[in-house]
Amino acid sequence: MSDASAAPVEAVQPVEAVEAPVVAAVEETPAEVKAETTEEVKAEAAEKPAENGDAQKNGKASRKFDPSVLPESDDHAAIQTQVHFYFSDSNLPTDKFLWEQTGGADNKPVELKKICQFGRMRRFKSYETVVAALRESKFLTVIGEAGSEVVVRKSAYNPDRPRSKIDAATVYAKGFGDEEPSTQFDLEAFFNQFGTVNAVRLRRDGNNLFKGSVFVEFQDPEQAEKFLKLEPAPKWKDQDLKIMSKPAYVAEKSQLIREGKIEPNTNSAPRFYEGRTMGGGNRGRGGFRGRGGNNNADKGDWKKRRDDDRKNGFRGGRGGRGGRGGRGGNNFNKNRNAERSAHPATQANGKPVIHSTNDKGEVVENNKRAREDDGAAAPPAKKVDVKTEA
Repeated sequence: MSDASAAPVEAVQPVEAVEAPVVAAVEETPAEVKAETTEEVKAEAAEKPAENGDAQKNGKASRKFDPSVLPESDDHAAIQTQVHFYFSDSNLPTDKFLWEQTGGADNKPVELKKICQFGRMRRFKSYETVVAALRESKFLTVIGEAGSEVVVRKSAYNPDRPRSKIDAATVYAKGFGDEEPSTQFDLEAFFNQFGTVNAVRLRRDGNNLFKGSVFVEFQDPEQAEKFLKLEPAPKWKDQDLKIMSKPAYVAEKSQLIREGKIEPNTNSAPRFYEGRTMGGGNRGRGGFRGRGGNNNADKGDWKKRRDDDRKNGFRGGRGGRGGRGGRGGNNFNKNRNAERSAHPATQANGKPVIHSTNDKGEVVENNKRAREDDGAAAPPAKKVDVKTEA
């Protein structure tokens, strides 16, 4: 993701099929992630943030990623690799700055000088060298007058690409210890030994602390599967790693939450994806603050809420249609009943109810409806033969 000091953040997603360039992975920030499912958000939120004193109070101080450790270069291939990544399907939908600049699927051009301000681009000292390298690209187009060039994808981003293939190409690995300024680059070099890697995403908590785990997106599911089957399993600095597919990781965490063995953590970092921000605190249905959310619930009593939901067969759940605070919930039904009590002589279809009365003019409930309420028309009149006298 773009790492300009002004705004861009680095995260990832899949590389597009059209001349998909081999791209350099970049560090994940709290904006990490994809269009994840509700289960996925819950699973990732289950890992509580690490304790780290003052660093926990200052997110920027917690992040040790430092692109200045990279050596200077004028290599055209390295320039293309880095800029291709910024615009790739692996990064663009999770990069708030570039998403807004390009308009996503609108594929608007971006000033090349803005790209050159990103942290990883500063090692390429000559602007003219960057322009020359990108003019050779098969993935991007450079247009404009000298000194005012803009860059744009040859093929626009496709938001309808399948997620299943992306997840199948992603593995989870844990056991990398504390973060150093070069950790991001060291991990990229480590995983590139085992296949073509689209992105290495360092996982961070809500305080920007490195969790010691990563998501690695390979170029395709086959390479990910090959990595998972390596014997002996890869080690990091002679330390064993926990390695599994991303779908398996999400399923494991979700199951532990359902069993009450781990508690969901509300201190998860917000995640940007295709113009939306997900995660980060209590949400309504689908992980967003929206209609159906139970924002007044006791945040610390999630086990009791879960047990109550199970006893009720998950009927009238928190949020959503039929839930507390959602359309069709208890409050909705109470309001409807109150309206009916206030207007006893009107049915739901707005037609008046016909009542029978006794000799004193008092209403007598006979449980009969007016004929028009039954949808029946009046019976046809009997035909009467009338003979004219001769």
